[in-house]
This record gives sequence, C-alpha cells and structure tokens, in this order.
Amino acid sequence: MAESEILTPALIGDLVEEQAARAPEKIGLVFEGREFTYAEMNERANKAAAALRHLGVSRGDRVAWLARNVAVFWDALFGAAKIGAVMTPINWRLAPAEIAQILEDSKATIFVGEKDFIDPLNAIGAATPETTLTLETGAGSFDALVDEQNAVAPAHKPSLDDAFIQLYTSGTTGLPKGVVLSNRAYKMNGELGAEQRILAPKSADEVALHALPHFHVAGVNFGLMAMARSMPILQLRQFDPVGIVEAAKGAAPLNSFLVPAMIMMILEAAKQMQTPLGKFANVSYGAAPMPEALLDAAMAAMPNATFTQFYGATENCGAVTFLAHGDHARGKKQRVAAGRPWPGTEVKVCDPESGDTVGAGETGEVWMRSGAVMDGYWGRDDATAEALVDGWYRTGDAGYFDENGFLYVCDRVKDMIISGGENIYPAEIENALAQHPAVLEAAIIGVPDEKWGEIVKAFIVKRAGTELSEDDVIAHLADRIAKFKLPREVSFIGALPRNPSGKILKTELRKGQGE
Repeated sequence: MAESEILTPALIGDLVEEQAARAPEKIGLVFEGREFTYAEMNERANKAAAALRHLGVSRGDRVAWLARNVAVFWDALFGAAKIGAVMTPINWRLAPAEIAQILEDSKATIFVGEKDFIDPLNAIGAATPETTLTLETGAGSFDALVDEQNAVAPAHKPSLDDAFIQLYTSGTTGLPKGVVLSNRAYKMNGELGAEQRILAPKSADEVALHALPHFHVAGVNFGLMAMARSMPILQLRQFDPVGIVEAAKGAAPLNSFLVPAMIMMILEAAKQMQTPLGKFANVSYGAAPMPEALLDAAMAAMPNATFTQFYGATENCGAVTFLAHGDHARGKKQRVAAGRPWPGTEVKVCDPESGDTVGAGETGEVWMRSGAVMDGYWGRDDATAEALVDGWYRTGDAGYFDENGFLYVCDRVKDMIISGGENIYPAEIENALAQHPAVLEAAIIGVPDEKWGEIVKAFIVKRAGTELSEDDVIAHLADRIAKFKLPREVSFIGALPRNPSGKILKTELRKGQGE
C-alpha cells in the first residue's frame, strides 16, 4: 500500500481486515508500551466478534461500553461492526445516576466496563443489563472471554444501512440522546476526507497521538482516520497534557485531534517543562470555539504543524465544514471562521422561526444536509422530527456566511443575549477577552435584568501570577466591541465548568443568576 493511499472500505468492520491483508506486520496500535500489528488487531476483532456472539449479541443489538481509552475498545468496536452490532460508548465522567439513565435508554443487550465505573452503579442500585462484564484481567472478564475465542472471521456481513455506532450527545441542554450513525454515513465521511486529503501523512513515520475520549464522535473518527491512513494509533488512556508533551520529545512526527481547551493545557505544560513542540506535524481541532489569541500561540509553539479546523455535529458524523491550513495565516479574516462546507455536503443559514434561507452576512441558524446525517435519535421520534427537516439537520448553532462562502459560527442560538432589543453573541466578547494577556479563559452569559431584559456577565479565569480587575476588563474591551455589548458584571473564578468534550457548561454558570 502506498504511503499516500487512504483506505475507504464500504463497511467499518472491513477497515481492520483490509489493513491486515495489505500490511499484516505493520504496527497499527500502541497502548501503554504494547504494540499491536494490523494482523493482531484483525485477529482480536474476530475474537471479539465471536465473544459477542457467545454472549447472545446479534445484528442491531447495543453493546454498552463504559471505560477510558483502553486498547480493547478497538477490538470490540471492530468486532461489533463485523456482526452488525452497535457499539454504544458511555461518558465515564458522568455521575452514576446519569450513566444509569443512558444505560436504560440504550436498551443494551450487554454491558462492558471498568470495575471502577461499574461498582458505583451497583452501589446506587442502578438497573444494568443481565450480562455485565468487567474489563479487568482474569476469569469472567471481557478480555479473558475474547482471548478464549477462535479468530475465524464471522460469516455474517452487515449492510451499509446497518447502524455502526450509537453516541450520546453531551446533554448540555437536557438529557443525552442516542445518535444512531450507520455504515453508510461513515462510508461517505471517509470518502470525503480522503478526497480532501484530510490528515494525509507527509512521511511514513508519522503517528496519531490519540487523547480524545472514545465516547466522543471525534475520538472514534480520529482513530478510524489514522487506521485508514496507515498511521499507528498512539493511544493514551485519557488526556494528559504532561504525557503529550513527553510524547513530543520522541522521534516520530505527531498528528492529533484536540479541542481548544486541550491545546491551551498542552501549551501551558510545554512552557512549564521548557519543552519545544516542533514534533507536531498536524493539529486538527474542533468541538468548541478557538480564540484567536490561542490560535496564534499554538501556531507559534508548533511551527512545523499544519492546522485544520473541523465544524460539525455528532448528528452529522462529526464534520461538515473544514478550515484548511492556508486559511489560518495571521491577518486573514477567515482564520476565525469554521471553514467552507465539504464538497458533497450542503450547509445553509436559516431564519430559526420560518426556516427561510438568509443572505450573506445575516445571522441565523445553521442547517446541514449530507449522506452522513444520522438515522435519528434512538427511541426518540419526537426529537428526531424536531431536529431533521426534509433531510436537513438543524444544529441549533447561530452563524452566517461571508461573501466568499466561509461559515462563521457565532454561538448557540439559545446562548444569544438580547439586551435592550440588541442581539449579542457571547463568542464575540469571549474572543476579545482572550486577547488580554492576563485572561486564561473566559465565558459570557446573559443575566436577567428588569430594565434591559438581559445584561452581559463575564466569568474570567486569570493566568497564574497576574493581576486583573473589573475596570481592567472593561478598559480592554472598550476599544474592541460596541458599548452595548460590554459586561455589566465581571466574576473571577478558578476554572470554567466543562463537559468531557471541552465545551463550557454555561448552564452551570447560569445557576444562581436569577434564572
């Protein structure tokens, strides 16, 4: 296989099989010092498929998964895909009661997880599937059951329309919903990425440094992209900025997908460790807005890396627009854009009430349509009908197109502040605040006000060792944003609440603010 070739199999389960046939001895995965060749990965996937069959799992059954980024996840993911079962990874950072709700919603046939996460569920008396296995080594564990199986490939072949994975939304606005994504959706996603040469390695020794959680769409996608490009997956059990900086001392060029908050923490760790980050060959990012000041710092600290931004949603297989490296150059207006739509996808900006398309420069709700759109929300026909309109997915994001076809995402529609009849988008103020050298990160919310309806409130995390007052904040913003957008209240806090995807939980910030 040529180093520049990118595999785009019809079925996800075929990806590991094709790599095993093409390059059986090539390293495909590295986890905590252990290396797995593609041949071993395919054998493990076949054994995992047999183990799932042994446990009574059939086509369309959900396999609930609750674990950090362990190597056996890839065995189970490909094993389930080979028999048409649906991997359903769950956010292990949730409270036991929240995990129990998702387990109940998923109607999983079996449940596999780390003992550290299963024990708290048992402690609260949560209902779990009758077949529940731990991931610890030893008799009765899922790992041991996989080891006992025959490595013969399963006879059953799923179809393009079979569900491949069920991912639960972050639940920042309500209870998480299960997003059902098919083999067909992933096939289109893979083909589009290959056509655009996304994450195409420049040299044969590049590796994919994988630190995103497996329960996140980008965590799944990045691993699949790496395998399709024959890049070994250097799998971290969980995000660790110090560990990532240590990895940057190695010989291999690094490719990684990170959320902006992760990039910020890596830069801080590198500064503390006095370690250069020149080994990064590519940095893909998304899932949350990237402040321009942070982008400048990252590009300066990682001078050999190409930067690619992705914007999309779990409901559309992860990405709909991308911003190429050439569009990131300092001074270019579009460097703060979400990018242009992928060829083969449709994106429009609509009036959120009427659904009518608005003109260039006008802000509305971002809608997207492609062959990668979800089948729907698992067991939630009502929510599916609300989110999907004639094949278009309504994102709930507020944005606009410029005259050159670049999409700019302003904020969530629900996060827009209306003060004195003026529409105010928090991201604009947050980006301006990020330019202050004493501001580590910031979040803006609207607070109820009798006179104005809402007023702007800023939550700011200061950099260590700096001084910053409310007057300093207002003086900094006064020359950068309109007067009516200035915060009326400023609160300094130790850290912003975030979900595991790196998104700021403004619902937490709003608590106790008069709502």
